[in-house]
Amino acid sequence: SFFFFFSLFFHRDYYKMSRKIPPNASSIPTPSSSPAVGQRSIQPMLQQEREKEKEKTMEASMQAIVQAIQNMQTKIDKIDNIERNTENTEKRTENMEKRIENMEKRLEEADAKIGNLQQMLQQYDVYI
Repeated sequence: SFFFFFSLFFHRDYYKMSRKIPPNASSIPTPSSSPAVGQRSIQPMLQQEREKEKEKTMEASMQAIVQAIQNMQTKIDKIDNIERNTENTEKRTENMEKRIENMEKRLEEADAKIGNLQQMLQQYDVYI
């Protein structure tokens, strides 16, 4: 979930920053001589188009980054589930081993009791 919130935060701030660029700010130097009347209206339009294209490209990049982060988060969640399942399996295995040890002790005790009973029966047979 950290990656998801990070991506939303990053996306939100990027969106704000991209909006702060004034539409008439030009990175292309304009000639110092006065442009013709028709060129005056074309340059800002071209610059606006360039800015829109740049914005679309950045938005597509941001969407790809957000999608990649979400995919990573999904994989991390799956890994976390696998780790939890592994831990649970280990605990169950330990419990089974303890039960088996207890059963072996009971069997040994039962064998000892049977041995005692057999000795008692042999002694009884001797008396008869």
